[in-house]
Amino acid sequence: MYFGLIVSVEDIKIKTLREQLETKITEKDIRKIMKGYEQIGDIIIVAIPQEYQDLRDFIGKSFYDSFKCQTVLEKGSVSGEFRVPYYKKIIGNGFATVHKENGILYKIDLSKVMFSSGNIAERIRMAKVSSPDEIIIDMFSGIGYFTLPLAKYGRSRVWALEKNPDSFHLLLENIHLNKLEDRITAVNTDCIDFKPNFKADRIIMGYFSDDEKFLLKALEMIKEGGVIHYHNTVPEKSEHLLKKNIKAVLSKKGRTFEPLYYRKIKKYSPGVWHIVFDFKVF
Repeated sequence: MYFGLIVSVEDIKIKTLREQLETKITEKDIRKIMKGYEQIGDIIIVAIPQEYQDLRDFIGKSFYDSFKCQTVLEKGSVSGEFRVPYYKKIIGNGFATVHKENGILYKIDLSKVMFSSGNIAERIRMAKVSSPDEIIIDMFSGIGYFTLPLAKYGRSRVWALEKNPDSFHLLLENIHLNKLEDRITAVNTDCIDFKPNFKADRIIMGYFSDDEKFLLKALEMIKEGGVIHYHNTVPEKSEHLLKKNIKAVLSKKGRTFEPLYYRKIKKYSPGVWHIVFDFKVF
């Protein structure tokens, strides 16, 4: 009996891609290109080094043919209050796709909202932090990045707040796709304007801002002993000041905190990290 090596479909795609790229690109630069791509649903996003911009169409078609995907986009910039991405389409049709991750379906339109593959570990962690029937407020829900795992796996009841109309529309679709209408209440509002008649067990703060008004708002809505999941960007050189700054804001409301968890999620820019800090409020 012959036992051959098991080769995955993904391995075959990557082998085919490499064979195409190596006809025009050095092995060193192929590694650079392979390291910089990500797949979201049926869409490939690739970062093309400046020195290979003249081969942009060739690189895009190589991914398109090898992965049999819907669209190949070139990685671009993100701008504005709503963090709207700008990707250049190289080949294919459309910016909308459904991405499956950790058993959850995320419908996304990459011409309107962003989706970061680098945050996958944090989205998976959110599936494990809460208890059934906890009352949670996600102050910046987006398309449901953290809301959906909290509701699906934590069996929590989530108030998902989202100001951006495009993100809110996709949030509603994702709640329906995952059959979570009984656990999620979506509200198209600025979180500052939200006035709940209850106190939350847990609050998610996934938006990067040094404006203390958002943390002060979270303190209004959290119950005694509740947990805040605080996301922000922090320069490495001033990382030690994060807890001191949060303590100063809490003291304005006569509150203090107990640190629970701290992690660098990913590099945001040179010398700056996206971090998450969980703390209990008293």
